[in-house]
Amino acid sequence: MKVLVYHKIHDKTQFEKQIKFLKRSYNIIDPTCLEDHLCHGKSLPENSLMITFDDGDSTLYKNAFPVLKRENIPAIIFVITNLIGTNEPFWWDELEYLLGEEEGNNKVWEVKTWPNKKRVQYLQELRSKSNKEQYKYPQLSIQELKEMQHANILIANHTHTHPMLDKCEEDELEEELFNSTEKLKERNFNYQYFAYPNGNYSERAEKKLVQHGIKYSFLFDHKINTGKLNPLRISRLKVNDNTPIWKLKFILSGWHSRVLPVTRTLGKLRR
Repeated sequence: MKVLVYHKIHDKTQFEKQIKFLKRSYNIIDPTCLEDHLCHGKSLPENSLMITFDDGDSTLYKNAFPVLKRENIPAIIFVITNLIGTNEPFWWDELEYLLGEEEGNNKVWEVKTWPNKKRVQYLQELRSKSNKEQYKYPQLSIQELKEMQHANILIANHTHTHPMLDKCEEDELEEELFNSTEKLKERNFNYQYFAYPNGNYSERAEKKLVQHGIKYSFLFDHKINTGKLNPLRISRLKVNDNTPIWKLKFILSGWHSRVLPVTRTLGKLRR
């Protein structure tokens, strides 16, 4: 089984081309089909594929949802629960805004390696020292999420504030997962499907997921699932809305996953 993961969708035209290609070439399955396979041993369809989105960006409702609805395509949107219905930005976007795009982008990658409490404190200090206006970014509303849910799009769990779970202490893990699961339950969304922020998996976090009733969790490892599927470590392939069809085919072939580590290593050696 292959699972794609998108984030923001700005290029509606190219995204529609991708979806039409995927619909012709694969059996796009919904979570029920996955559950039948994992829980009841039912075989997955040949060339099965799932479509997922991380973060719950507002462009999904504007640009992705009309295409998915028209083509009758199921999907999963993993949302950050404390942002629903707010004008609060994603923390990494705010960091770029406060520092400037180039410096901010580099800093985001550094901050993701820090202990979570250090990350939170750093962002608070940046906000207090900045002379810039508060950065506002309209997030998906409950109404928009419910409309998509009624059109066969599962609204699922991506933590409460999007920390790197492997950088969290025990109390932070508990708070994140308690808050996200409770918020999703209150709104009749699905808390049992989970995607790791930034793909930062850890065994300690996995144990905490199970304690909070999460049954299916998704990685961000740019790999194809082979062999027996582990419901708590489902691999996904990263793709963007502007990815050309030839590259999408290359990613889905599995070769991109093999080539990518080599190109990254070569890039580091050239620096």
